[in-house]
Amino acid sequence: MDRWLAGFLVLCVSLLPVCPAAEPGAVPVKVEVRTERASALYACGEQAQIQVTVTDQGKALAEGVVMVVVTRDGGELLGKKTLDLATPDGAVFGVGLDQPGFVRVKASFIQGKARYEGTAAVGFDPEKIVATTVDPEDFDTFWRTARNQLAELPVDVQLTPLEKQSGANVDCYAISFANVDNTRIYGFLSVPKGRQGPFPAYVTVPGAGPGPFTPDAGWAAKGCLSLVMGVHAYDVGTLGKEGINAAYKELNANGTYSHIGKPDREKYYFYRAILGVDRAIEWLAARPDWDGTHLVMDGSSQGGAFALIMAGLNSHVTAAAANVPALCEHTASLANRQPGWPNLTNGLSGKDKDDVLAMSAYFDAVNFARRITCPVIVSVGFIDSTCPPGTVYAAYNQIKTPKRMFPDPLAGHQWTVGEFRSFQPKWLAGRLGVGPACEPGD
Repeated sequence: MDRWLAGFLVLCVSLLPVCPAAEPGAVPVKVEVRTERASALYACGEQAQIQVTVTDQGKALAEGVVMVVVTRDGGELLGKKTLDLATPDGAVFGVGLDQPGFVRVKASFIQGKARYEGTAAVGFDPEKIVATTVDPEDFDTFWRTARNQLAELPVDVQLTPLEKQSGANVDCYAISFANVDNTRIYGFLSVPKGRQGPFPAYVTVPGAGPGPFTPDAGWAAKGCLSLVMGVHAYDVGTLGKEGINAAYKELNANGTYSHIGKPDREKYYFYRAILGVDRAIEWLAARPDWDGTHLVMDGSSQGGAFALIMAGLNSHVTAAAANVPALCEHTASLANRQPGWPNLTNGLSGKDKDDVLAMSAYFDAVNFARRITCPVIVSVGFIDSTCPPGTVYAAYNQIKTPKRMFPDPLAGHQWTVGEFRSFQPKWLAGRLGVGPACEPGD
């Protein structure tokens, strides 16, 4: 049985919460939730000591109460506690788990009409987390059939030069491909100018939202083919930012796009998106100016999910970098944990939930991760409530190739996670062959 008990604080790492706006120049009220280990990592059966501190104008408050809610990685409620700041050691307690996973601690302090919050999370043997995601017997057949059916349709690639985005050493294009259901998939291509190929290839998908808005010419300037693919069926290449945002608003008029089409496997939104991005990679790999050796997937959140998905689906991918990946462990609620974005079963129960869970296995990064054959780096934020850390580890733990996890106990759903953001450029350059060779452990 999992447990959380009273304890004693030794050292600390801290998280600063989001607070209401303060007067100019004033130091806002802050709620810090701390553990005694900087890593916030423990073995199952150990007790992690937690201390909550509230400061006002930079000075610790010695009176008042703090309400604490403890959950299993944002899912099952493990307990609630009221802490008295005036009582010695009253704001100190312990948490623990007897099975691999994460404990999330949320502390709230009320002053007048204002509410201030702080959050921390503690991992217990996260590299032993067992994924709840079922690997369907027909998973490979399903995706092989879908890819073969799409391959029967003409690619019908359309390239439009973008003079304003191009430069002295890069040519940029809007690009699109024919896709299933009489749709198209859109993005941007950047190609080195004034250089002799063949070139390595860099591919990325943006995080959830309306984009991409522009090409990513940075890697093309370094001598790579650079492909940025969206997941939507509207033309990001010609609409402009206002048009893209308008199209995105219309797309979500009857509900968030990431839930459209469920529970039908072939109507679910990411069915078309996955096939479209896969087709774009196939086209890129067939270009005579690709070097045939280096093709790296990179992305964050939704894009991080696509990095794992494409690394498991498309054999042309030779390395992947996934920052706080989404679409991981849609079935985490079966273990009383919060699923990763987009939380497909939120608000569902009974047969409706069962049907979505059955469909979700075909769109879960966990199952694609099981099939990855190239090196991978992944990042995870312990206080990420969009892509909870347990779901990210559930996918990461399936990868059998050289890999490295970049954990950050203070990070939420963000770009800068621990050392990942500083390591990633070195990793990408090395795996693309435009920098020193780089392995996950370097």
